[in-house]
Amino acid sequence: MPKLFSKFLWLLISVSLFSCKKVDIRFGDQFLDNGYTQIIKVDTFNAELSTIHVDSFVTSSSGVSLLGGYQDPYFGTISAQCFSEMIPPIFVDSFFGTTFDSICLLMVPNRTYYGDSTIPVTLNVHRVNQIINGYEEDLNKIYNNRQFTVDPTALGSKTVYVRPLRRDSIKIRLSDALGRELLSKLKNPNDKDLRSSDAFIKYFNGIRVSASGSNGFAFGCKDSLIIRMYYKKPDLFLLSKNYDISIGAKFHHYNQISVNRSGTVLKDLATKRQLLSTETGNAAYTSYISGAMAKVRFNSLRDILKIPNYTKIIRATLVVRPLRGSYTPNFALPPLLRMSSTTIQNQIGYDLAYFVNGSSNPQYGSLELDYLYGENTNYAYDVTNYINLLISQPSLSNNGLLMLPPSPAMETAFNRIAVGNRSNALGKIELLIVYAAVK
Repeated sequence: MPKLFSKFLWLLISVSLFSCKKVDIRFGDQFLDNGYTQIIKVDTFNAELSTIHVDSFVTSSSGVSLLGGYQDPYFGTISAQCFSEMIPPIFVDSFFGTTFDSICLLMVPNRTYYGDSTIPVTLNVHRVNQIINGYEEDLNKIYNNRQFTVDPTALGSKTVYVRPLRRDSIKIRLSDALGRELLSKLKNPNDKDLRSSDAFIKYFNGIRVSASGSNGFAFGCKDSLIIRMYYKKPDLFLLSKNYDISIGAKFHHYNQISVNRSGTVLKDLATKRQLLSTETGNAAYTSYISGAMAKVRFNSLRDILKIPNYTKIIRATLVVRPLRGSYTPNFALPPLLRMSSTTIQNQIGYDLAYFVNGSSNPQYGSLELDYLYGENTNYAYDVTNYINLLISQPSLSNNGLLMLPPSPAMETAFNRIAVGNRSNALGKIELLIVYAAVK
């Protein structure tokens, strides 16, 4: 009997010891509720939104000529024009006995546009009075706010209906005086202005192509601008020929973009540099080409550590819902929208990515569009790793994410987005967290 009691006592002590030990919870690709844990989904963590001012950005070597302008209710009046250095071909022909016919500028739309394409556009071509280049610290980079003077008298103008999706060439007749001057130089063997690129650039600095007014339509063309001179040359029969002056160095072709934000919610953006969404109608705005980018911070995120029995984040999803009524087919959302990490300095950092077979791929939000009701339009991102990083390193609490189209679209396309904070009834950004807690 004493022996039996001793065994029973030892069994009771063993059970007590094991029952006091904390359960070892394992987290895999799928979380299994083993009876000791619970899965909880929350969306109460505040996402602080703001709009950041973009001083300037490089638009040379972009491969695009941007033209036109429009008025945006959020971003103001936006206008674009392009400047380009031009160079002659290698001198091969003899121009003896030739006669001038005509001269024009040829451009080809590249299928990018914004606004109402049924509106006619008046395009103007002016001769530039300065050699086109960047600033002294980098002559091969030209920014969107760079200015060069032009001859006030246009070389040519034309009002056109642009059909950007058809890629029909745009042909603008230029001054006959320019064509005759060029042919005269080609006929003169002692005139060196058209015998080399360097000599020609000093004689003819380049061209600016612009559109009159901000009439609600902007579009892009390829950067393959051509000044084509047509002439006739005697032979057995009178031959019709042409002489093409084409775009020079691509880094001396750039787009100048100007913005007037007067009367908009972003009117103070340039002076304040950053505007909280509470100052701008409970929303933040991205249109990089017009100098604005939306930023989101999760400043209350570490409060999750205060939740009783909190163990680990299983999944974190960021859902970005554009404001209902803020987009239409003519004023479209960015088809791709990345989330770029940033610091308190608001510099663009690395992009949130997903990994497939060991390779990193940027997340672009997988845009879902609902033009009918706008309820289901959204971008969604897996931010699990990013959120875990913020929680584990308190020094990163001031960091955030910038909502930007990928490059080069962010410098060459007019698509934009307006995103609401949690107080905006027209659409809000949400951080959805699924976490595990020990019962």
